[in-house]
Amino acid sequence: PSHPPSMTDPVDSSSDVLIAGSSDTLVAGGRHIVPEGVAVEELDGGKKKLSEHCPPELQKLLAAKDLVPVYDAMVTAICEAGKTRNLFGAWRDGEFVAILDMFRDRFAEKGVRVALCRRKSGSGTKRWLEFIDVEKVAERGGYVPQFDVANFSGQVIKTMYTKLEFPNGVAAEQIKEWGGRKKLKEAIPVEVVKMMTAHDLMPEYEALVAALIAVGNGTMTNWDIEKLVATVNDHRPGFEAKGVAVFVCHKQEYVSHGQYGGHNEMYRWIEFVDRALQPNYAPQRDAQVKGEKCCIM
Repeated sequence: PSHPPSMTDPVDSSSDVLIAGSSDTLVAGGRHIVPEGVAVEELDGGKKKLSEHCPPELQKLLAAKDLVPVYDAMVTAICEAGKTRNLFGAWRDGEFVAILDMFRDRFAEKGVRVALCRRKSGSGTKRWLEFIDVEKVAERGGYVPQFDVANFSGQVIKTMYTKLEFPNGVAAEQIKEWGGRKKLKEAIPVEVVKMMTAHDLMPEYEALVAALIAVGNGTMTNWDIEKLVATVNDHRPGFEAKGVAVFVCHKQEYVSHGQYGGHNEMYRWIEFVDRALQPNYAPQRDAQVKGEKCCIM
């Protein structure tokens, strides 16, 4: 492309920033890793940046695949469309995806898949484009962009400051703060039921739930994250043998009470991942990686 290379944005220094390998790419302020074979263009500068700057790795991919004219035409269509940005300057995903759809086949003819991705957190919403070299990622076992807005299932977990979204192939079950053990035992999310049934995992699921309830002797009102992680680790092999990965996740948010101080609000949930549909999915807030010892009171 004729656009000059863009400058690399500084990486957020907060505690949940990840460390990427030499051939990987960090996006979303350092909170998500995209593997080799995927070129990224972050949408953090509006139409002006999109039209004037193209990341070096993306330039290489486009040139190698003879896709520069297609990319330029797509960018022009996005920038000239009047409804891809709202009154506050944020991208409108539906309108953006509609334009991507017009160019998907032309990219696919040259072995490249394009996805608009969105990740929400308490610090804001990050969007980026992924240009996936299908042949290259196939050599690494396949790749599915887990924040692809076109592949979100509609499952969400709402926290005080954000809304976590999950793709098809991931079933999430929240461990509620109050009455969590009763709800975990009696109210199974529809997506979890579908996945457990499809993989003949209902016996393993019921055994896991019983073990989690036993962690607090069935009566306590707080969850010990280390015990939750250890319990899931004990039961993980049974799920993995049938193609499903299991993760314990948690998120902590500080809720201010103004002049009266504040408190920490804790959110806990379990993610069940169908590896046939999500081969590279990484849990959004992995409790085991974070290694924090927290309890929900």
